[in-house]
Amino acid sequence: MSELQLLVEPAAAVSAQRVDQLTGGLADDLRSVRGLRVAYAQSPATTHGKSQQAWELGMLAVGGLFSAATMRTIALIAVAYADRIKARSVRLRRGDRELVITGATKVDDALVAQLVAPVITSSRSPRRSRTDRALIRSA
Repeated sequence: MSELQLLVEPAAAVSAQRVDQLTGGLADDLRSVRGLRVAYAQSPATTHGKSQQAWELGMLAVGGLFSAATMRTIALIAVAYADRIKARSVRLRRGDRELVITGATKVDDALVAQLVAPVITSSRSPRRSRTDRALIRSA
């Protein structure tokens, strides 16, 4: 299973509670996509306490099987959400790769190829089918 991280970046300085509400709204929108697992991203806690994990404010972890259609849907949801809440951007991260989406981002084949290529190349075994190689070449 692959995992993407989505980071909501509000346009203006807002409270941590408001960022959490905005992130929850995006999570609700993403949960409408069949086959995706959406959760708040976590990192090791930096303070002393019982919990070994802490939430990353404004960040979601999205897991599942990512096809080109699923990635297009995620991109469309992120664009619509950024436009609706007037966010500065929504960042999609996979490892060291990052894509910044704003409300004005056009979701076309080139954008979907940017989203799909890192997921396909990292989630497949070294032995690829002809379809996989064609998808990677077209990216």
